[in-house]
Amino acid sequence: MLRDKVRTGTALIINEIYPSVQGEGLLIGTPCILVRFQGCNLRCPWCDQPSALSFKKPNANIDDILEEIAKYPQRHVVLTGGEPFAQPSLHLLIYELLSRGYSVQIETNGTLWNEKLKDVATLLHITCSPKAVVNWYVHPSILQSAKELKFVVDDELSIHALKRKDFLPFLERKLIVLQPESNKVKFLLKALEIQEHLLKEGYTVRVIPQTHKLIGLR
Repeated sequence: MLRDKVRTGTALIINEIYPSVQGEGLLIGTPCILVRFQGCNLRCPWCDQPSALSFKKPNANIDDILEEIAKYPQRHVVLTGGEPFAQPSLHLLIYELLSRGYSVQIETNGTLWNEKLKDVATLLHITCSPKAVVNWYVHPSILQSAKELKFVVDDELSIHALKRKDFLPFLERKLIVLQPESNKVKFLLKALEIQEHLLKEGYTVRVIPQTHKLIGLR
């Protein structure tokens, strides 16, 4: 009974929920249900989801969200935003998704963390995208739990940033993705140059554009 009350009484801020295909990062091509939260703690100049930046009043309880997700056959749920970790009750939704057998991916800027996810962090695919607007800061718990680092290649990104001490373990394990900003040619070329430079130093990174945009998906 208590668990039911928590699900129906806990509200989150949802921008939209819809079926799609993961178009970014190491899980590219995976059929998924995308849950986009409303509200972000950062303001990146090239953000491609400006409608999801501002914080609004909570508009959906956990049962509402689970009911919407259950409409679709996909079993992989991508929690994105906005910034998912800006939702204080994020862990409650994740507990419910895991208990129902979903795989859960969180796309985060890496600056925030929810300590109540500590015990299930290994079950999650956390995609962290460090941002120049906070000088590439990533919360230590995100660094411990992330399965990949995805860098948007823009005018700010440099090889020096990629080789920060905090990020070297990901370089060494080939878990870094370079994503050209807005799929612009100049940033694709920059990504390829960075990739070649790192290859000469013994590091392999992947260059992956936003493929959902290339094929006309949201």
